[in-house]
Amino acid sequence: MRFFLDSANPTTIKDTLAVLPLDGVTTNPTIIARDMPDYMSLGAELKLIRELCGDRLVFAQVTSEDADGMISDAHEIVRAVGGRVSIKLPAIPSGFTAAMKLAGEGISVTITAAYTTSQAILAAKCGADYVAPYISHIDNLSLDGPAVAVQMSDMLKLHGFGTTVLAASFRTASQVERVIAGGVGAVTVTADMLGLLMAHPGTRNEVDKFNENWHKRFDKPICEMLTVNASI
Repeated sequence: MRFFLDSANPTTIKDTLAVLPLDGVTTNPTIIARDMPDYMSLGAELKLIRELCGDRLVFAQVTSEDADGMISDAHEIVRAVGGRVSIKLPAIPSGFTAAMKLAGEGISVTITAAYTTSQAILAAKCGADYVAPYISHIDNLSLDGPAVAVQMSDMLKLHGFGTTVLAASFRTASQVERVIAGGVGAVTVTADMLGLLMAHPGTRNEVDKFNENWHKRFDKPICEMLTVNASI
């Protein structure tokens, strides 16, 4: 199970990777347009993301819409980012064509904004390492986003493809939990969503009880008590 951070904000990336063992960072044109500092060039932004991620996987998306333009974008992204990078291509006809050619060059490819199992299977046929359905966007079409992601994952496994479903665009923690329970191999979430996934009111209540019971008996934290005992 792989967890990625959905962000292009350098501070968010640095702070999050310092406290959680995530597998990398995902970006797209919307995220970069929102998060990239005004004083920074795109090349500098991508280089900084690579520096912050170390050898983790970085996802970056093309903006051209024709296959040749996508391939040119991809080559420039690979050059700019360096290291382990997966090129995100939209699930449109030219995107599948570009994916096939880039995968043939040994470049990791992610087919993104996939809405159907057919798109996921075609992505796999083109050699994509990942296919990314947008969970909340699918829900907005009065469909069941988590169920679609799970179905994609099941069909890819059934037909023997190595392509991993990378579920994205979550609105609620329950959506994340449903795709994980359904066997989806990877998710990408915002830092805020990670906070929701780590926290639970029940856990907070238990911690408060632990502390209350401890302080009824002892007036020092464990570290101080053990330090005192060790010196005796």
